[in-house]
Amino acid sequence: MYKTILGVAAVSLVAAAPGQGQRRFRVGPTYSSITLEDLSGNAHSFSSFGGSAALITGDEGETGLTVSRYNDLSTDGSLRRLTLFALDSYYYPIGARGVAPFATTELGLARVTESAPATQCPLLLCQDTVSTSSQIALAFGLGVRLNLGGSAVAMLEGRFLQVPGSQIQALEARLNASVALGGRHTGELLEGTLGPAASVFLPISGSLRARAPFVGVRFRRDTKKAGTVGLQIDFAPLKETSNCTPPRCEPNAVLFAPGYEASVRPPWGRLYGEVGVLLAGVYSAGNDRGVAQGLHGGIGCDIYSGRVMWNVNSRLVWLKRNSGENVFGVQVGVSLSPKLGGRGGR
Repeated sequence: MYKTILGVAAVSLVAAAPGQGQRRFRVGPTYSSITLEDLSGNAHSFSSFGGSAALITGDEGETGLTVSRYNDLSTDGSLRRLTLFALDSYYYPIGARGVAPFATTELGLARVTESAPATQCPLLLCQDTVSTSSQIALAFGLGVRLNLGGSAVAMLEGRFLQVPGSQIQALEARLNASVALGGRHTGELLEGTLGPAASVFLPISGSLRARAPFVGVRFRRDTKKAGTVGLQIDFAPLKETSNCTPPRCEPNAVLFAPGYEASVRPPWGRLYGEVGVLLAGVYSAGNDRGVAQGLHGGIGCDIYSGRVMWNVNSRLVWLKRNSGENVFGVQVGVSLSPKLGGRGGR
């Protein structure tokens, strides 16, 4: 599912058109399909319904509120429900007009209702205990916005969702259909682009290795001041080489790596250094299930070739696993995207 969303976001750039300015406010229902793995690694799919409202706040950004209800998230026959109240942030590297790929992050309040088997009780004489708790939820991913004329918006999104302290670490696909209202936001778009990316992970220390090359999408946008904002989202197939019991030795992760790029611009392209934070969302059963945090930093260059811009980069990656182990490695990658316009193509 997540690989499909990655491909849709990258391919949709080809169809992106400037279009007219979009209405600032949208509101409408949201449907999602979420996939959870049980402790044995078996996948279970569930659906949820809700609604969202969002406001375009600038040429590259939108902020929204979403309420979602997950009536059944049980993978083991027990009771598990979730109500999520969340603040969403959408980042549009080429603006929100036409067909517009975006990256999204979400921070919310999760009301989790779960049951636990009764203990110290004769068989069949006691009921499971049910408790409700309030927790912080975190999600990140990417998707595509489609503006249908001037009064309707459809959005498809794939993301990693976690509610720490519960069994909810999952991949989710969301679909939203909204009515667009209010005045039009036209703005002056700064240069932004995105395209498909591929990379290899070379381990330095730690017990995590890559099972295959990483694939994803690289975003880039020049800022009004100095420097450039970059973001890369990767699907990362990993394997654990120690302290692992099959079938939990091959976790899959979604890497979310925003960064700030300082650069120099020779006539043929751009040289830059980058530093940023790193989040790894692991949704499969195993020791790393959940979100691991770290940092990344390195160098790269953009090379102009007609209307196309090639990128090659390398960065040092530090990731602190949920087990407490520190993992270091080098990620070397390439990507391809349309060349930025304006200012001589830079």
